[in-house]
Amino acid sequence: MAWATGSRGPGRVIVLEDSRHVGEVKEMVGAESEVGHYRIFAPGDRADADENVTGYGGSFRECNAEASLGDDFYLQVQNYSISQYVSVIGPTLVRVADEVDFEVWLGDADTAREKGEFAEFLANPALLVADLPGLGAPLDGAGPRHRLYVRAGGEVTVSPYGSTLGRLGDDPEDLDTAWQQANAAGAHPCAVTLATAVPEARRAAALESRPWLTEYLLAVDALRDLRSRGVLRARVSGFGGRLRPENSVTEPVRTPARHLVLWTDESAYLYTSEGSRLFELNRAAGELAELLLCQGSVEDAAQYARRAALLKVQQFFERAGVVL
Repeated sequence: MAWATGSRGPGRVIVLEDSRHVGEVKEMVGAESEVGHYRIFAPGDRADADENVTGYGGSFRECNAEASLGDDFYLQVQNYSISQYVSVIGPTLVRVADEVDFEVWLGDADTAREKGEFAEFLANPALLVADLPGLGAPLDGAGPRHRLYVRAGGEVTVSPYGSTLGRLGDDPEDLDTAWQQANAAGAHPCAVTLATAVPEARRAAALESRPWLTEYLLAVDALRDLRSRGVLRARVSGFGGRLRPENSVTEPVRTPARHLVLWTDESAYLYTSEGSRLFELNRAAGELAELLLCQGSVEDAAQYARRAALLKVQQFFERAGVVL
């Protein structure tokens, strides 16, 4: 999950197209004293598999195919643009593999933002969207310190559709430097992750004009979490409206750690990117939490609600380790 999505996991994950590269990769990552845990996924049933090497079948790259781990885990891989027409029957990875996929993904995001209507398939708990840093997510797990993809010819990048950062045998520090330089030169990070799938100028312009995409991806995570708990329909603050109308004209200050308010007819929820935590609230508390997020402080929110009530909600979340 961490490798496929570009999220930060407990160590480094490396996926190989050719199992002949296992020895070189182990030598490369083993040379880094600061690397504690790593996992290599290599094609085929491996007789030399150990705690750091796992064999796999199929492909993690090819769309409309599947990858397997042993005899009991199968991962479907499919294009984003066809996902609305395909039933999810098990763990599924959805890829933006070309410009068509990217345009459909943008269209779904725009519809959610304007109307509050999210693509139904995105809330399925069995489905994940791949390479999120290329779609507006934070870069916490995007770089070569966290994930690598080694092509059959020995080229090294971070994802199946990423631009080449170097080759096997290169110093890992050089790979990280190449990744940082590519992002520094790009108009919008991550400029590496989807470089061979979507023209960079188009991707960067689309993301630059939609600064709310980080919230959109967080909203998709929140809806997936709620669906897994049996909550099938929920509205998301900032997408087609807000709980309190006075917040509709205010954009929250965007920070790396984001929080979102969601609601149904019966309850409200606060979802936070820090640890993917979900809090269930009554509607009144949900409105106060939304006020704090949108207005930016107790003082500014106090023009719309009692200061004591706002402080109570703020302090509740502070005790839970969440700063509104």
